[in-house]
Amino acid sequence: MTYYLKKLGHQELGSVTPTRPTPSRGRYIYISKNINVLSFFPPLSQTVKNDSSLLPIIPLYLNEPTKIYCNYIYHNDHLFGGSRNEYRIYLNNALENNSFLFTSTDIIVFKKEEIKIEEEIQIVYFLELLKTTDNLYDLCNDIIENSSIRGDHATYDGELKIIDDKISRFLQHGTFNPVVDETVAKKVEESSTNIENLFNATSFRDFVMTGYGGVCAITGNVIKYGQFNNLETAHIKPKSHGGTYLPNNGIPLSRDIHWAFDKGFFTLSDDYTIMVHEKVENEYLASLDGSKIKIPENEFFIPDKSSLKYHRNNVYGLFLTSGRL
Repeated sequence: MTYYLKKLGHQELGSVTPTRPTPSRGRYIYISKNINVLSFFPPLSQTVKNDSSLLPIIPLYLNEPTKIYCNYIYHNDHLFGGSRNEYRIYLNNALENNSFLFTSTDIIVFKKEEIKIEEEIQIVYFLELLKTTDNLYDLCNDIIENSSIRGDHATYDGELKIIDDKISRFLQHGTFNPVVDETVAKKVEESSTNIENLFNATSFRDFVMTGYGGVCAITGNVIKYGQFNNLETAHIKPKSHGGTYLPNNGIPLSRDIHWAFDKGFFTLSDDYTIMVHEKVENEYLASLDGSKIKIPENEFFIPDKSSLKYHRNNVYGLFLTSGRL
């Protein structure tokens, strides 16, 4: 039962003061280079410049069970002629609830958990934010002050029941609304990391669904109740054909339309127009011919045209032969 604790500092939060309420630089959480701390987070390369990972964080201090993706980056410029040698988790509007929620001397507590979300296992990081007035603050402050890790960091193998109880209540919901802040997608695009390595099946779904506002790209609708909904994330270039988990290789579709897309009953043109195969014997599907799909506002999520071309050339009409990918 390991926790990572960190007392936040003035500089990492952008040097905000009462007379200068606007940060002078980007806000982040400085992560210790202690081996016990680094093993708590996803491994980052020592040789890839500014290697990064997408960290799924579930804030316990927000009212809604939300999974917010954040950029975790190793700034190793010192190996490439620069001076920086530090690990950071970058804050974003979603994590701070569209305000400067984190302040100097606050204590943050992370707990890593393996949870099941929609039949998939994923490692997530529950995060609690403690102000000086919170009941748990003094105990956590003592843990940090007695830690052998320098710089207001600590790992703790005991029990923090208040936090564990909160996690249990959140897990009862069974699902977490995924959020991808625009700044996260921007940092992914700017990353030196092989972008394909940043995504897996779960983050692929989360990013695609967020990019389209959680609705079907064709109908603009979703049927949902609690953790259940009728949407699936379709690969444009199929995974079985070497397609990637990059968000621009996916579109959210209702289950029946996803099936039709995978079987090649229809495809998409380069201007995102639906092209229904002439042999299709279904009035509803035929009625979609010539209409356009919903296009995300953020270019990061817009379908890749090379993937669209692949679908037209290799999947479109597949139902006439094998009907299988």
